[in-house]
Amino acid sequence: MRRSGEMAYRSAERAPFGLAALAAALAMSVSTVAIAQTPSTDPVTAAPSENVLLEADEVLNDDAARTVTAQGDVQVRYQGRTLRADQLVYNLDTGVIRAIGNVQIVLEDGSVTYADAVEADEAMNVGAANELRARLGEGSTLAARAAIRRGEGASELQHVIYTSCPVCETGDQPPTWSLRARRAVQNRDTRTISYQGAVLEVVGIPVLYLPFIAHPDPSVGRASGFLPPNIGRNRRLGTFYSQPYYWAISDSQDLTATLRLHGNVNPLAGLDYRQRFWSGDLSIDTTFTQEELFNGNGERFGEDLFRYSVFANGEFRVNEDWMWGFGVENAYDDEYLRRYDIDGAGERRGPYIGRDTRLISQVYAIGQDRNFYSSIAFVNFQGLREDDNSELLPLILPYAQTEHVLQDPIFDGQIRLNANLAALRRDDDGVGPFRGNDGRLSLGASWRRDAIFGPGMVFSPFAEARGDVFSVETSADEYETFTRGLGLAGAEISWPFMRPGERFDMIVEPVVMAAIASEDADDPRIVNEDSLAFELDDTNLFRPNAAPNYDLWEPGPRVSVGVRATARAHTGESASIIVGRRWREEQAPGFTEANNLASETSDWVAAGQVDLGRNFAAEGRIRLEDETLEVQRVDARVRGAVGRFYGAVRYYETDETLLLDPTDPSREVSGEVGMDLARGWRMQAGLTRDLDSDINLRQDIRAIYEDDCTFFEISYTRTETQRGTIGPDEGVQIRIGLRSLGVLGGS
Repeated sequence: MRRSGEMAYRSAERAPFGLAALAAALAMSVSTVAIAQTPSTDPVTAAPSENVLLEADEVLNDDAARTVTAQGDVQVRYQGRTLRADQLVYNLDTGVIRAIGNVQIVLEDGSVTYADAVEADEAMNVGAANELRARLGEGSTLAARAAIRRGEGASELQHVIYTSCPVCETGDQPPTWSLRARRAVQNRDTRTISYQGAVLEVVGIPVLYLPFIAHPDPSVGRASGFLPPNIGRNRRLGTFYSQPYYWAISDSQDLTATLRLHGNVNPLAGLDYRQRFWSGDLSIDTTFTQEELFNGNGERFGEDLFRYSVFANGEFRVNEDWMWGFGVENAYDDEYLRRYDIDGAGERRGPYIGRDTRLISQVYAIGQDRNFYSSIAFVNFQGLREDDNSELLPLILPYAQTEHVLQDPIFDGQIRLNANLAALRRDDDGVGPFRGNDGRLSLGASWRRDAIFGPGMVFSPFAEARGDVFSVETSADEYETFTRGLGLAGAEISWPFMRPGERFDMIVEPVVMAAIASEDADDPRIVNEDSLAFELDDTNLFRPNAAPNYDLWEPGPRVSVGVRATARAHTGESASIIVGRRWREEQAPGFTEANNLASETSDWVAAGQVDLGRNFAAEGRIRLEDETLEVQRVDARVRGAVGRFYGAVRYYETDETLLLDPTDPSREVSGEVGMDLARGWRMQAGLTRDLDSDINLRQDIRAIYEDDCTFFEISYTRTETQRGTIGPDEGVQIRIGLRSLGVLGGS
């Protein structure tokens, strides 16, 4: 047998016409039946100088039949594409190319198409394949009894089956789901595959007939079209149907328009726009409706008004060190988001994060490198609680800070220079004669050194100096300016003991921090704006100034003593604990029982965690009264798994006198339990309960099926809370996810 292979035909003139034409034409035919791909080169206008490699055990030129035949382990390589077959035949008169036997086409992206036979003309106007099988993007598989390519625009498939599930090679087990159709068309212009007379099969059983269905080619990252709907029911809205439409405007921008119909109230429309720029990205998500108010039962009252919500954010890079951005959060009224079950509150849209009861809009800039950090932000708040007063919520114009670390050590330590500026504007601050327009500028420097001496002891002296300038509005358009000088010095000493072991290592580290700070920091003209919600616990026990920001200052001497211990097994398990307390020489205005610094001695604080892998983990924090050791606050979480069962529980309790908001629960428990059933099924149940009022803040039960290509969930949820006119609610939700086709019922 002869082998005429490994010949690179660089031009038609350098080889016999029949053999060169065969190689070039067959190279073009590689893209003929690539059902999921868009040809990267127009085969009619491809340059003849492109390298084409033809390999075969034997090449025969039949002058009488006017055919050129390559057979035996035939391979054609062209522009990163490869075609393999047992035999290739090229008719010199008709230009018809036929690949026969174990045909395999591999494209540049790695996708593979298999067929028993492939036929095409050299102009690529018509292509055909028998017993076609193709591996598409996202692990999808497509098979057809026959495939016919009609021109450049579309390929017609006959008796087709499509699935994104793994396919059993032996054929004795059907995929979890599949689409079967008598006819399908792949449109390369719209980059979609559409089916006529399709049947959705689950484990081989027909469950749904679809006269017509279409989806993007799985190799396409994004394409315009209708997305799967969201269907459900709850007490307020009734049965609802939400239909989104996705518009891929360009390679860098898209828009999702959604219309949600309700059984009890008027429809809700939404627009979600996204765009990516060379320096960053932009997102705008808005909803709107024309409706009256309605309560938890869907009963309407009040005026019929235009109502809306807007969530938007953008972040853009200025240069290597600086970026700027913005975040917008706004709702028409306090209950709009909860009334329509709209997500978005509490997501990060900048350096300051809101909550479901308080929205934040901001414009900011941030700069950072290895030696400095700077930021400036203009911030506005919208309160969503009934007792929120917009006149009391400030407009921050602006809040700015910068910190610079000096590289050259001073006394073998590190110096940090910092500045902070805050300017607040509001109609009323609710305190005495002040209207609430005030500002503060702080300039400071800190120094710290870490040194090891003696038998492994760590000695860390530190010092800080700061000057503040305040401008306070004492009456309408009348301001008073005054200054304050602050300073502290001290040291932290720790002595870690380490005991290595065959199975685990242990470290025990006693820590003492002592510092003295300047007196006379309290001034009745200073309103504490930035240190209202903090608490001395394990995370800040050894901080020299317990107040975290600038308005509040801890005066006089103080000492914090504690012990840290950690055990870590060589197999990865770990446990740690920290316990300690703080002593001060004097009480100071502004420090309260809530922040654990009202008296000269703090309560005992402790925290610990245990991680034994999947089967068990626990963590908790506790605060004990300094004399009686009564529990003042506890927050504990435990999770574990035994065989098919798994669960997690959290218990929270705090003394009622320590609550910042008296409406918050002082005792709360939440948990989730689940059980893995057979063949991908599992059950889950969750509960969050307010132990003070004995009501369930939220409860749910779910049945879930999940495998490599399918997700199915049916859930029932119920809440018993009352906020404004929105009271207890319950609902049922069904979600069905088919990989590459989308999710019916939400993300």
